[in-house]
Amino acid sequence: MLVAVIGVACSDDTTAPVATWIATINVANETPAPAGTTDLGGTATITISGGGTAAGSITYSLALTGTPTSTITAAHIHTAAAGATGPVRVNLCGASTITTDNRSSATWPTCPASGSSIPNTQVTWTSGSTLVGGTGLTFDQLVTALRAYGAYVNVHTTTNGGGEARGQLLPPALP
Repeated sequence: MLVAVIGVACSDDTTAPVATWIATINVANETPAPAGTTDLGGTATITISGGGTAAGSITYSLALTGTPTSTITAAHIHTAAAGATGPVRVNLCGASTITTDNRSSATWPTCPASGSSIPNTQVTWTSGSTLVGGTGLTFDQLVTALRAYGAYVNVHTTTNGGGEARGQLLPPALP
């Protein structure tokens, strides 16, 4: 009797890497805790494409809810683990502390008031090796930080210039 064993090798080499991250923004995530009474919250969705030798792009949307302590002045992507603070890497709206952004497209939209949003906005850098935010971090390195859960969205107000609400950028939940 001859028995044949046939195996099928499975690989996830065809699975595309995560390209979308979502931040659930709330006051409880802010480090340090904000001053004043606020229930500012919202959601940011970040999608990346390109990089390497090609142009790199981030498409994002930002929807805010609740009542901030004061006027929303800016929102940014920072790099740091949950609970830690990190430098501004990408301006999403409003005033920016970034002196050289190096993006090759888009301008910074006005920050939305609570209860409104910034629809899909795209910013592009020339290649994956282009510095983002003038901070010594390339577009490709920013993508690496996102994939390691090392980036967050922070919303700043006049009262809380260091940040009033934040959310870690995480991949969407799998079904």
